[in-house]
Amino acid sequence: MEPGTMLDQKQLRKVWFLSDNVLYREAVAFLHKLVYEQECDPLPTSQVTGLLNIALLLKYGELEDFIQHQLERNWPPGKRDIKILYTALEEVLGIMRRKRLKDEFHLLDGVSAGEIRRETDALMALLAREFIQHMVAENGRLAVELSNQRPRQRSK
Repeated sequence: MEPGTMLDQKQLRKVWFLSDNVLYREAVAFLHKLVYEQECDPLPTSQVTGLLNIALLLKYGELEDFIQHQLERNWPPGKRDIKILYTALEEVLGIMRRKRLKDEFHLLDGVSAGEIRRETDALMALLAREFIQHMVAENGRLAVELSNQRPRQRSK
């Protein structure tokens, strides 16, 4: 969490509920869309490790900076999938911050105007971490599934 921010137990319980009941399904659907509809490869281990490490810091600004850095990199054509994934992740997290955090998740109910920015950053750090953890787990599962399918496809 951001320094000086203490989320209350009600907010934390909502985040954990959302993680199990909403973010898990959405993270899986997010990766399936990228892999099966947009034909992207799962993220390589180095990207998964970097993304997860940044998400675990619980400082949302650092996560935003990391994603922005990945978007600005000049990826070679063979790694276009990485840029596609980060573009989609930036969009998902942006919508979560701008709309869903308050209007759908109701995590900012009762937060004073003076605390809204700090609470938003703290909550987004937790929500992003939960989403990314689910995404990373599904990324690993899909990577194994796809690598197991490739040898069978070649032998046919």
